[in-house]
Amino acid sequence: MQIPEQYFKAGKVARELRGWIRQNLGVGTGLLEVAEKVEAEIVRRGGQPAFPTGIGVNDVTAHYAPQKDDGVKIRESDVVKIDYGVHVDGYVADTSLTITSNPSYQPLLEATERALQAAIGVAKRDRRIGEIGRAIQASAKADGFKPISNLSGHTVEQYVVHAGKSIPNLYSPGLPMLNKGDVFAIEPFLTLGDAAGYVVESEQENIFSVVVRKRTGNKELDDLVDRVWTARKTLPFSPRWFAQGYKEGRLMALLKELEKRRLVHSYPALVEASGKPVAQFEHTMTIEDGGLVVLT
Repeated sequence: MQIPEQYFKAGKVARELRGWIRQNLGVGTGLLEVAEKVEAEIVRRGGQPAFPTGIGVNDVTAHYAPQKDDGVKIRESDVVKIDYGVHVDGYVADTSLTITSNPSYQPLLEATERALQAAIGVAKRDRRIGEIGRAIQASAKADGFKPISNLSGHTVEQYVVHAGKSIPNLYSPGLPMLNKGDVFAIEPFLTLGDAAGYVVESEQENIFSVVVRKRTGNKELDDLVDRVWTARKTLPFSPRWFAQGYKEGRLMALLKELEKRRLVHSYPALVEASGKPVAQFEHTMTIEDGGLVVLT
């Protein structure tokens, strides 16, 4: 199976952007500014955002995308996860990194990167998903940290960020193999050894995706679905991308109505259950005839 060239193009943009983020974003930068600058750089470099840039500060672990009213800025004490994706014609490269200016959390970041490299090492020689999870768990334990048990990596497909196979951060038996032609992301999330080690949903919802394009008979709802579908298909989106033309609060009301009708899915922000900081590093990769290829 030939891997579409667009995956490699998306991966190149994502890879280049990682260095740009480290050089240009940090303490004092607002979360909204981070998101907008990352997304603008993706477009400038020839891609499109695969999903809203996720910025998880400390215990906020995933699915937090700042909106226009977000006034939070990065502090020296923070552990900040920047989760971003690039798509080219719907082919997705998903990646993340964690930054901090707090030396006490540097070991957590280094351990998370080691866990990712351990997982990649296993994926190069063993396509069993369970063994990848085992490598992450063992690496984290050796460093005195704990993986987040209910978050996982995933395969990706065209216009689908989370496709059919999950890649847990703990050992789990009986999982399917990764096959030649699969494109997948491995993303260890590590937290402190005394943390709960799992995430729970918060009340914040600022990432959505269209599940199915179906007429409702309500022009305002149908127009919104059409507008999102034209721009995103089934890829996740941020309300701030479509806020123009709506009075304050109206867009969110429409999205909640579409969610109620099961035409739109929301992704609540996820937080570590005991309030402890979490680090994340992620690469997207594929299996070709010559072996594993890291795209990002």
